[in-house]
Amino acid sequence: MASAAKNNSLYMFGGENATNSYTNNLYKLDQLTDTFTWETVNQVNTPPGTLYGQAVITNNDTQMYLLGGMTNATNNQLVPFQYYQFAFDTNTWTAPTTNTNATGNITMPLNRKLFSANYDSSTSKIFIYGGSLNESAIFSDLWSFDTTTQQFTQLPELGVPRYSHTTSLLSNGQLVVIGGVAQVNQSGQIENILAPMSNIYVFDTKTNQWDLKIATGATANVFPSTRTAHTAVVTSDDKIIIFGGDNGASERERAYLNAIGILDTTTWQWTIPTVAGIPPSRRSYAAGGLLNDKYLTVAFGSALNTYYNDINVLNLESYSWLQTFDATTDNSSSGLSGGAIAGVTIACVVLVVIIVFLIWRFQGYVRWLVKRIHRDIWKPRTGEPVWAETTRIVFQIFLLFIFAVFLAFVIRQAIKSPNVTQTIEESAAEVQVPDIRFCFDGYPSYPETDSRTPGVTCATDNGYSCSKYIQTLDMSVFQPIFADNLGAVNCYLFRAPTDFVLTSTSGANNGSRLLFTFWGDQTIDYGRVHTSVYPKTMDPNAVIYGINDTMPTLMAEIDVLNWQVTERNDIQATNVFSLEPYTYSALSYDLINHKYLQDVGWNYVGFLPISNSTPEVTTNFRQESPNPNYVSTHADIGFMAVFPGSFITTIEREVKMYTLVNALGFVGGIFGLLVAIQAWLFGYRPRSPWGVVHRWSIGDMKRSLLRGLQSKFKITESGVPLVHPVHHRFSVTDLQNLDYDEPETQRINRVEERMQMLEMLFKAYYVDDEVFRSLDDANRNGQLGPMSNQRSMQPTSNLNDSSRFPPPSFTNATAPRTEKVVDDNYSTGGESFSKPSVGAYPQFSRHDTEDSSTSQIPLTNQHRQRQHAPPYQPNTTVQMDDL
Repeated sequence: MASAAKNNSLYMFGGENATNSYTNNLYKLDQLTDTFTWETVNQVNTPPGTLYGQAVITNNDTQMYLLGGMTNATNNQLVPFQYYQFAFDTNTWTAPTTNTNATGNITMPLNRKLFSANYDSSTSKIFIYGGSLNESAIFSDLWSFDTTTQQFTQLPELGVPRYSHTTSLLSNGQLVVIGGVAQVNQSGQIENILAPMSNIYVFDTKTNQWDLKIATGATANVFPSTRTAHTAVVTSDDKIIIFGGDNGASERERAYLNAIGILDTTTWQWTIPTVAGIPPSRRSYAAGGLLNDKYLTVAFGSALNTYYNDINVLNLESYSWLQTFDATTDNSSSGLSGGAIAGVTIACVVLVVIIVFLIWRFQGYVRWLVKRIHRDIWKPRTGEPVWAETTRIVFQIFLLFIFAVFLAFVIRQAIKSPNVTQTIEESAAEVQVPDIRFCFDGYPSYPETDSRTPGVTCATDNGYSCSKYIQTLDMSVFQPIFADNLGAVNCYLFRAPTDFVLTSTSGANNGSRLLFTFWGDQTIDYGRVHTSVYPKTMDPNAVIYGINDTMPTLMAEIDVLNWQVTERNDIQATNVFSLEPYTYSALSYDLINHKYLQDVGWNYVGFLPISNSTPEVTTNFRQESPNPNYVSTHADIGFMAVFPGSFITTIEREVKMYTLVNALGFVGGIFGLLVAIQAWLFGYRPRSPWGVVHRWSIGDMKRSLLRGLQSKFKITESGVPLVHPVHHRFSVTDLQNLDYDEPETQRINRVEERMQMLEMLFKAYYVDDEVFRSLDDANRNGQLGPMSNQRSMQPTSNLNDSSRFPPPSFTNATAPRTEKVVDDNYSTGGESFSKPSVGAYPQFSRHDTEDSSTSQIPLTNQHRQRQHAPPYQPNTTVQMDDL
């Protein structure tokens, strides 16, 4: 492919592809601020397809010359040098008369390929050097072509025939020859060798003299690999950058390159830079140019049977291959500058000073915090030795470390979790049909009335015609490439609407199978019908050919472009089948809704994952051998049946093998196991009924909790159980009163009050009283019989009596009273009756019922004032530890 750079554009003409050795398309690649644009340039008087030619931009970027190269007519022919002139203002090609009518009086070189051409704007001359007609006929001559006079002039020869090399014109008028295949005489034998990278031949266009420069390696005398068919550009500081090429061996042993080499023409030293990024594929014959004075742009090229149509950009300022092009990328170093390092250092010093000042300023709070942490950790039980508590804390820290390691492992496992696919299948009475493309390869087109015209017809197994869903694709928009290159390509697309379905049962429906019949020239037995199957919403043909229907296309633009690349290179392998003529074929399909997980953080949780639904299709294909008698019994060239593999709805759902939700079970199990080990080793320690909300509440929230406790559990002279001793004489702070004598009645009252408070606190915060209430219900139910007998003997009594009974060991006068004071007599309609006799089974009121709670129960009967001597001081802090 001949290429030349103009401003920030790269023009490329001709070349070969997988199916055509000689093409004549002209392309333009434009560099914009942040991307590239691709354009096919319209041409007038287009030259024939040309291979291995050269292109140069001349006359202030107004004209382009296409020089030399081989066409289908001039390949391996001794003809005058072929060239064409292209005007950018009119997009018109002009061919000189010498291309077809050269006389012996005109001095001009022979036509050639794999040569080099450079334009000198100061002299308006093009320099043409070397090249070959074939591998044996190699040229060593050097010519100049004056674009103003259209005259060729032969210059002094080097005497070394060379082809597949590059020549680069420097700003001082020197023409530098690099690489290629040189024909040399070694011991009387003419051989073709790769030109060494250390011997650089230079032609001075001002003095018309050749010179040999001996290059060296800048690092350990290392040179770039010898190469041929490479690409070279010249930078603004007269450095030559080469890319790619191959070793010039036979195709079976040929090796390709993608390395970069830089020749400094001031010191004649080679440098092999370390290039970041993802390098292009190894290739030869690539089109290249220097855009914006800092971007080496490489496109196309080939490697054996692989033809590339990608675009690769090397940033010469950072020496990195760009994956996302950005023309404004700065060349700042990835490391921190000296100023940044100094700023970070100063910031760290200031931060340390601030931390030290805060610790000094709030040292009281810091000391309190340290003590609080120590108090929360160091909690030996009364009478427990120091070694026991120390061992407990050590084991607790060790178990906590094990739990932290396991927690980190589980979290890492969830983050690094692989994705697995779950298949969900449900029976379905009907299924949709996919899109199917049929491409006839090797069958020429005929008039529509001719029976030999390629085409496809469709019907179902119950006779329904579906040919109306088949449409012809415009090959001028896009034509798939098939490596067999059997001839003309004509494609047809079967695309039915979504309401066209196949069913598994007979009746008034479309049927269960699609039957396609192929038509074409029956005399052609080498042709093929290439069949491709697509899900409806993932059919790139609908995008490429602009099919406007109600069915959306979910394919991204990059996926469509990648599909075009694989189609041009004929490397599409999924759901693609080739049908031979005169055969019967069967194709089954299954439509799948594949739900892929999106790469978002929420999917690590494992709850309501975020996914993308991508329709897919899987196929199975079988083709019989060609029937030699097919033509005698059929007017078509083949037949294929398409049907669902199974009438089911298939969902393939991608999920993570490990998620944070799944990890909760593991974490909880390990935590419970470690707590059990701790309790088994060091005994159980009761937990507080208060949680974090209660314990760490502040301000009004904390005060409201304390007020609630104070109002519902009033502190009396008896003190708080488990906090204050039963009497001051049991406190080590009041040892003088150990012999204090107190009446027995007061002592019993104090014990009763403390027991009542203890029961209420235990009921509210520690125990569930369901069993106690059940026992009370059982006692109540057990008295229904005696109660009924008593009431039958006393007709005036109320049968709904809810009176309470004293214990059998007490009389009515001495029976203990409950918290709620009630009258001893019950009234019913103005009448009253007294409590049952002492001999009845006792019945007590509960601390609370559905209509009352512990918050409504007074701790003591306030109407009875008891005098304790001495009165208890609630604000005196006396702990049970003092005992």
